Amino acid sequence: MTQTPQTVIFADTIHSLDGEKQYTAMGITAGVVTHLGSRSEATEWSGPDTKLIDHGTATITPGLVDAHIHPIFGQSVARGVFLGDAKDLDDAREIFARHAEAQSGDAPVLGYGLNVAVFGEAEPHGGLLDEAAPGRASYVTCFDAHSALASQPMLAAAGITGTETFDDASSIVVDSEGRPTGFIREFSAMALVEEALPPLTIEDKVDGLERLLRGMAASGLTGGEMLDLADPDSLKILRRLEERTELPIKLRVAPWIMASDAPEQLRHLIELQGQHGRRWQVRGVKLMIDGTVDNGTAWLYEPDTEGESTESLYLEPQRYVDNLRTLAEAGITTTTHAIGDQGIGFVIKAISELPGNGVLHRIEHLEEMNDEDFTALKSSGATVSMQPTHCTHFVRADGSDAWSRRLGDHRASFAFRLRDVQDAGMILALGSDWPIAPYDPRLILADAQTRRRTEVPDSDSAQPRHKLSAREALEGYTVNVHASTGSVGGRLVLGAPADLTVFAEDPLSLAPEQLCTVGVLGTYVDGQPVNTGDPLLTA
Repeated sequence: MTQTPQTVIFADTIHSLDGEKQYTAMGITAGVVTHLGSRSEATEWSGPDTKLIDHGTATITPGLVDAHIHPIFGQSVARGVFLGDAKDLDDAREIFARHAEAQSGDAPVLGYGLNVAVFGEAEPHGGLLDEAAPGRASYVTCFDAHSALASQPMLAAAGITGTETFDDASSIVVDSEGRPTGFIREFSAMALVEEALPPLTIEDKVDGLERLLRGMAASGLTGGEMLDLADPDSLKILRRLEERTELPIKLRVAPWIMASDAPEQLRHLIELQGQHGRRWQVRGVKLMIDGTVDNGTAWLYEPDTEGESTESLYLEPQRYVDNLRTLAEAGITTTTHAIGDQGIGFVIKAISELPGNGVLHRIEHLEEMNDEDFTALKSSGATVSMQPTHCTHFVRADGSDAWSRRLGDHRASFAFRLRDVQDAGMILALGSDWPIAPYDPRLILADAQTRRRTEVPDSDSAQPRHKLSAREALEGYTVNVHASTGSVGGRLVLGAPADLTVFAEDPLSLAPEQLCTVGVLGTYVDGQPVNTGDPLLTA
């Protein structure tokens, strides 16, 4: 090429993910890759005004993109003390009690990330919070973000009586006498209690988003797929942040349509398509057919061991099919949350019956799927997005976790079938679902290879046959994220956006245990190095 690049970047290894092609030099002009070759060849491209950046023995890959995050909605979820590492009920109670003691005034005591497995075979209940913080209004979001616990004072402050009804499968759980237990299932019910919580201001959310996105960039991410506009101020928050600075990572925004939403909401989401800023755009819509196995709101062919998870979030599931078809006919790519086997089967059938107009439709999570539906999945035209750490963090080989216990041994053996999806030749995108699980892609890439919580020594492995190779995992964070919704990207080829992740060592050669802590030397978005420092903390 005769064009002189504005910037030339060197590294001992540059993985293009375009076949097996590797390079040691890359030229960038106006944010796109214009040259690829060797260090010696780069001397022929460079001019007197070319900026040279040498990363030495480092390895550069296409920029990592998380296929599932909630960076704005998650600001309201991840409040208070993190309870995800509590080993049992006593541990959770102690952690929350210490946090409550440190909180002065009358504001509700908040927490998040609690794994309902700490209750053992008992149903989760808000009594945990009443015991840990007597007389205090307390609210804790469970790890799946589809359920929560509230203390009795919190229920009273929100005016919850246990007689509430909803336009979807949400519920306020009550005891045999009709009194709320403090266990709250799904978003419509949770929203009633959350209305009584102190609201975050717009500026709180803008500050929190900037801090979060800089942390994501520091971990190696150059992009993320934001699968909601649950916070009504989401687009305002994105615009406010772009008035202040560049977004540290790119965001594809796919707002969700809920089972309880009126038809005009679907029309509104269609009208939002194409809205954008410099580093974000609205493209796609997310749907949900069911809830989660752990809290009894997944949609299973047969009830779980508690007699639950027997229905869709939609009181009339045909409305899901109608919404999906409307979006498909409008040329809008979709992704559908489907966790239980019947929910997954229902979504596969709905996608397979859509008109073939070239629009891709993705299924999210696929936590438990039988062989018959897997066969149908392969021919449905659907793409797949999964989260390796949902299995490695929340499922145990001995079946003691809530997910496995509710499903029973047979159904739990079909857990998170990443290897089967990969071997079937399907497009498999990977991500975190932050704040459900940590966003650090190094941990997720490692867990995809080990099928266990790699950073924890002696952790066990659930269904280890579903391990991915290092290359397959990396493609799940690059090429496949783009391909899963019909966009082009994730490879370093001429004309591609210069979104890059710079590792201190080659992630395709490291042992998974080393990958967990390998240094990220920098990220580039459209050829510009990202400032991963936090001005809100260092100013």
